[in-house]
Amino acid sequence: MSRRNLRRCASAAFVFWAAACGEANETEPGIPDADVGASDATPDAAAPDATAPDAAVASTPVPVSGHAFTFTAGGGDIVGATVRWVEQPEVTSSTGEGGAFEFPEVPVGRDLTLELLAEGFPPIRTGTHVVPVDGLEHLTFQAPDAAMYRLMSSILRITPDPARCQIASTVTRIGNSLYDDTPGTHGEPGATVRLDPMPTDVDGPVYFNLARYNAIWPDRALTETTADGGVLFLNVPPGDYTLTAHKSDTTFRPVRIGCRAGYLVNASPPWGLQALTGGVGPRTEPDWQ
Repeated sequence: MSRRNLRRCASAAFVFWAAACGEANETEPGIPDADVGASDATPDAAAPDATAPDAAVASTPVPVSGHAFTFTAGGGDIVGATVRWVEQPEVTSSTGEGGAFEFPEVPVGRDLTLELLAEGFPPIRTGTHVVPVDGLEHLTFQAPDAAMYRLMSSILRITPDPARCQIASTVTRIGNSLYDDTPGTHGEPGATVRLDPMPTDVDGPVYFNLARYNAIWPDRALTETTADGGVLFLNVPPGDYTLTAHKSDTTFRPVRIGCRAGYLVNASPPWGLQALTGGVGPRTEPDWQ
């Protein structure tokens, strides 16, 4: 399987609803700082350190880039969509060949949440990251279309609340992401996921089951991740949260989440709940389960 095809079908890390019920806001006041989030340019980076870059480094803008992929039965790339920097809404980019986008000059140390606006897709956001001195690459969107929304909401027997958001991530094994070439699943099995603070009326976590790498479904009977790694929280009240993953002898990068009414928030690989140490280790051979 090619790298492109692997990216298209490798994960269940998305949410299916919410923004189909309304349009994206034209402005965003910004997501307040939190104590955790990605802080280094490599996908294996540890959680951020509180040390601010020196003035000379911080004054040099750095690039932020990634890709927008569809999460549909046929897979594919999203071309011609708008990508907006939420905390600086006048700064936009667009997706080109392969769904690629780039912001060539972003200040170091700033909060960065990206939002994808594409015809036929509900507006979707990434997690919130602090821009590191080396920039950010491989910041991904995995976007379900309206048909996938309807299918999954039917499976889960849920009515999306347009006044709330939907949150998802993939708990990803160390060394793997949407960009590696080894066919198969890339999730870290046996992990549990928490949302902090946890509202009393949220539906979740719901983990994804799988029959094989491209046959997955949300399964309310599960109490931990499978090798797919997908997890979601449904109808979450607007606010600022932190997603964390937990497994014995394994550490994961936490992810800051800015939940806003009517949005999907998908912290997708490699900038989601990535294993940093331990776990089952990198997938080095084809693994169809």
